[in-house]
Amino acid sequence: MNNDAAETLAIQAIAFVAGDEELLQGLLMQTGMDLNDLRAGIGNRDVQRGVLEFLLSHEPFLMRLVDAIDCRPEMPAQAHMVLSGGPIWQD
Repeated sequence: MNNDAAETLAIQAIAFVAGDEELLQGLLMQTGMDLNDLRAGIGNRDVQRGVLEFLLSHEPFLMRLVDAIDCRPEMPAQAHMVLSGGPIWQD
Protein backbone atom coordinates (compact mmCIF):
# COMPACT_ATOMS: atom_id res chain seq x y z
CA MET A 1 0.00 0.00 0.00
CA ASN A 2 1.42 3.35 -1.00
CA ASN A 3 0.74 6.79 0.50
CA ASP A 4 -2.07 7.62 -1.92
CA ALA A 5 -3.86 4.32 -1.27
CA ALA A 6 -3.48 4.78 2.49
CA GLU A 7 -4.91 8.29 2.34
CA THR A 8 -7.79 7.13 0.12
CA LEU A 9 -8.67 4.35 2.55
CA ALA A 10 -8.50 6.77 5.49
CA ILE A 11 -10.83 9.21 3.74
CA GLN A 12 -13.23 6.34 3.03
CA ALA A 13 -13.06 5.47 6.73
CA ILE A 14 -13.85 9.06 7.71
CA ALA A 15 -16.85 9.11 5.35
CA PHE A 16 -17.99 5.75 6.73
CA VAL A 17 -17.80 6.96 10.34
CA ALA A 18 -19.51 10.24 9.47
CA GLY A 19 -22.41 8.29 7.97
CA ASP A 20 -22.91 6.06 11.01
CA GLU A 21 -24.38 7.89 14.00
CA GLU A 22 -23.15 5.33 16.56
CA LEU A 23 -19.59 5.40 15.27
CA LEU A 24 -19.61 9.15 14.79
CA GLN A 25 -20.70 9.81 18.37
CA GLY A 26 -18.15 7.31 19.69
CA LEU A 27 -15.35 8.91 17.70
CA LEU A 28 -16.28 12.42 18.77
CA MET A 29 -16.53 11.40 22.41
CA GLN A 30 -13.24 9.50 22.34
CA THR A 31 -11.26 12.19 20.54
CA GLY A 32 -12.86 15.40 21.76
CA MET A 33 -13.34 16.55 18.18
CA ASP A 34 -16.59 17.93 16.91
CA LEU A 35 -18.12 17.42 13.48
CA ASN A 36 -16.53 20.61 12.14
CA ASP A 37 -13.09 19.39 13.27
CA LEU A 38 -13.68 16.11 11.46
CA ARG A 39 -14.76 17.87 8.26
CA ALA A 40 -11.86 20.31 8.38
CA GLY A 41 -9.37 17.52 9.09
CA ILE A 42 -10.35 15.11 6.34
CA GLY A 43 -7.06 15.75 4.52
CA ASN A 44 -4.98 15.86 7.72
CA ARG A 45 -2.93 12.76 8.43
CA ASP A 46 -3.39 13.12 12.18
CA VAL A 47 -7.16 13.03 11.78
CA GLN A 48 -6.93 10.19 9.27
CA ARG A 49 -4.77 8.16 11.65
CA GLY A 50 -7.09 8.97 14.55
CA VAL A 51 -10.15 7.67 12.72
CA LEU A 52 -8.30 4.52 11.71
CA GLU A 53 -7.08 4.02 15.30
CA PHE A 54 -10.65 4.38 16.53
CA LEU A 55 -11.88 1.72 14.10
CA LEU A 56 -8.91 -0.57 14.76
CA SER A 57 -9.53 -0.38 18.52
CA HIS A 58 -12.71 -2.45 18.30
CA GLU A 59 -12.91 -5.39 15.89
CA PRO A 60 -16.67 -5.11 15.23
CA PHE A 61 -16.14 -1.47 14.14
CA LEU A 62 -13.27 -2.55 11.92
CA MET A 63 -15.30 -5.32 10.33
CA ARG A 64 -18.17 -2.92 9.63
CA LEU A 65 -15.72 -0.69 7.78
CA VAL A 66 -14.21 -3.61 5.88
CA ASP A 67 -17.67 -4.73 4.76
CA ALA A 68 -18.76 -1.20 3.85
CA ILE A 69 -15.76 -0.32 1.69
CA ASP A 70 -15.07 -3.87 0.50
CA CYS A 71 -11.43 -4.16 1.48
CA ARG A 72 -9.28 -6.85 3.06
CA PRO A 73 -9.31 -6.79 6.89
CA GLU A 74 -5.59 -6.00 7.13
CA MET A 75 -5.79 -2.93 4.90
CA PRO A 76 -6.90 -0.38 7.54
CA ALA A 77 -3.94 -1.36 9.75
CA GLN A 78 -1.60 -1.11 6.77
CA ALA A 79 -3.01 2.31 5.91
CA HIS A 80 -2.52 3.44 9.50
CA MET A 81 1.08 2.28 9.45
CA VAL A 82 1.81 4.00 6.13
CA LEU A 83 0.19 7.24 7.34
CA SER A 84 2.36 6.99 10.46
CA GLY A 85 5.50 6.92 8.31
CA GLY A 86 5.93 3.17 8.39
CA PRO A 87 6.67 0.78 5.54
CA ILE A 88 4.90 0.83 2.20
CA TRP A 89 3.49 -2.48 1.00
CA GLN A 90 3.64 -3.72 -2.55
CA ASP A 91 0.27 -5.21 -3.52
